[in-house]
Amino acid sequence: MDVGLNSEQLSLRATVRDILRTECPPDAARQAMTDPERWRTLWKTVVDLGWTELVHPGAGDYGPVELALVLEECGAAVAPIPLLCSVGLAAGALRGTGLDAVLDDIAGGAVATLAVHSKGSRLPGAPMTLRGGRLRGRAVAVPNLSRAELIVTLAHADNDVMAVVARCGDGVAVLAGESTDPAHPLADIEVDAEPVATAPVDVEAALTAPLVAAAADLVGVAGAALHRSVEHAKSRRQFGTPIGAFQGVKHALADNYVGVERARSLTYAAAARLADPAAAPAQAWTAAALAKAAAGDAATACARTAVQVHGALGQTWEHDIHLYVRHAWQGAAMLGDSRALYHEVGRRFAGGAE
Repeated sequence: MDVGLNSEQLSLRATVRDILRTECPPDAARQAMTDPERWRTLWKTVVDLGWTELVHPGAGDYGPVELALVLEECGAAVAPIPLLCSVGLAAGALRGTGLDAVLDDIAGGAVATLAVHSKGSRLPGAPMTLRGGRLRGRAVAVPNLSRAELIVTLAHADNDVMAVVARCGDGVAVLAGESTDPAHPLADIEVDAEPVATAPVDVEAALTAPLVAAAADLVGVAGAALHRSVEHAKSRRQFGTPIGAFQGVKHALADNYVGVERARSLTYAAAARLADPAAAPAQAWTAAALAKAAAGDAATACARTAVQVHGALGQTWEHDIHLYVRHAWQGAAMLGDSRALYHEVGRRFAGGAE
């Protein structure tokens, strides 16, 4: 499988990067932590540019790889917008369900989120039940719930698992939750409502695209944090020498570089497999899980090293490094932390699953 980017994809990545550099300076994330409406201006720009239309896989010349590139750049910019949860997670879980009306709403800018974590579970699943036409249950750590209009979840219904879409409002209670990254607030949710759309799904297949999307976002965070560390290590001098010349610094940065490139390669490969109709669902899930696990490790490692390289400067509110630390920590736990994902992949391999 060729996972190298072609000229059109490289051009797309460069264009998205340039737009975010202008429209979303790092200070936007800092402002979004204290201003709950700060994200709306940038979100309107994103919708107008058509990035939300990436919910339709294969639309025009764009597919999962192109979506991964856009999400990677948004992660690098720590953009305080619900693009990941809406287009990457919620729409990703509806991939192949035939719920085109819901996907059209998301493509038009309706904010959606994905609720798939049960309390006490480290891996995502189906936290709800669907009985008698009512969706009931509770999910925790739902991203950008306070901004969402639509909630996508997975629910047990008799012997099937269903992808279920509900609207925020009556029957949907938003419960207080703690967010490591207030620019992307988390909340718990309790639902007893009538759904607006349902479709049968396989849990594994429904979670594959969201895992790839979460991995792409984390790769962007990791790469940006590493870049800032390298630039600081080249310019900051101690004893008349750039600190990047010291073994303790340059070895840590080299290890980070290996981690980032490993995660990026796995993420692009998982996105390419997702775009391949001949790929087996089990293989696609495994590729996505490994990409997410590697990206979570890379993002947290790069963020940690960035704080160490910047020293006391990196621990101040005014500096941008804490934005990457917050985003990395919160994103690494989303849809399963690295250890839980590696364990699940290993368990399936040992049991003979593909």
